[in-house]
Amino acid sequence: MVSPYRLVNSFTSLIIILLITFTLHICIGKYPLNPILITTLLIERLHGNIQHVVEDVVFFNVRLPRAIMAMLFGMVMGVTGTTLQSLLRNPLVSPYTLGISSGAAVGAALSLAFGFYGLSVEVSALLFSILAFFLTLSISKVRGGLSPISLVLAGIIISALFQGVLMLIQIVIDPTRLAGVVGWIAGRLNIVSWGDIFLSTPLALTGVLSLILLRWRTFILSLGDEEAKTLGVNVVRERIIIVVLTCISVSAVVAVAGIIGWVCLITPHLVRLIIGPDPKKLLPASVFVGASFLLTADTLAKSIWDFEIPVGIIATLIGAPLFLYLLRRSTYVYGG
Repeated sequence: MVSPYRLVNSFTSLIIILLITFTLHICIGKYPLNPILITTLLIERLHGNIQHVVEDVVFFNVRLPRAIMAMLFGMVMGVTGTTLQSLLRNPLVSPYTLGISSGAAVGAALSLAFGFYGLSVEVSALLFSILAFFLTLSISKVRGGLSPISLVLAGIIISALFQGVLMLIQIVIDPTRLAGVVGWIAGRLNIVSWGDIFLSTPLALTGVLSLILLRWRTFILSLGDEEAKTLGVNVVRERIIIVVLTCISVSAVVAVAGIIGWVCLITPHLVRLIIGPDPKKLLPASVFVGASFLLTADTLAKSIWDFEIPVGIIATLIGAPLFLYLLRRSTYVYGG
């Protein structure tokens, strides 16, 4: 049992860490900024008297939307990863297990390679990620009434199918466009715009806030189907609602930022280590941990080398060894 005093201190620390990582993300880069200059830029914008033109462009058009998207992506992956690992009672499950990332990759590749029906990369990726999810859902219902194991197996099947389509696209694509596809798959926060923010934020926040509000239902489902039915829960209906909300929020950010892995796998284990298994605190804490992790990874991606490294690569290099360490330390049992 985690004491209320420790919980307050933990949440306070998580909020402070998020603010620090967000500030560092904005300040660090090939064109360095500082908090005093940022305050000046905000005042100039407020009064409509822009004197630092170059700095204003760097801050408002490049750094701020990128930092917001990194925070939003990390937040979504943190909450959905924690939700699915609890719901499916599997520490290796992530939103990508449901085929969402593979579907989004195919949609983006079709748009980048062939201008798929004139759809933008973001819209095409969003549509195909939703398509992949509903295929997963359909196969799962055929196999076993939407049980945890049927969802995971169906997701693996759909992911493999879309990965095959993606490989085919990369073979037949015009070589001059191949780099764009590969860059999107590796994560592409470096070209995020305000338009991308406005496209993804409503759906992403709708999914995340709904999952947080429904966290007690997730906790009940994590106890097992028989226990949940005993408590009067419609297991299939509740599981569909939670998975659909996961798909909505994940597809919204993946469609814009590309495939950035490990955030959704690491965050649940970090949160349980810090907060404990209490479902009341677990998902809210995942917001801060997931956002801070990706902000840190993206700060490293744009600053540790002469050229920018895709954030998905940095997230993997940090995430894989950290995940192994956390998995060894994890002693919790799903459902509390």
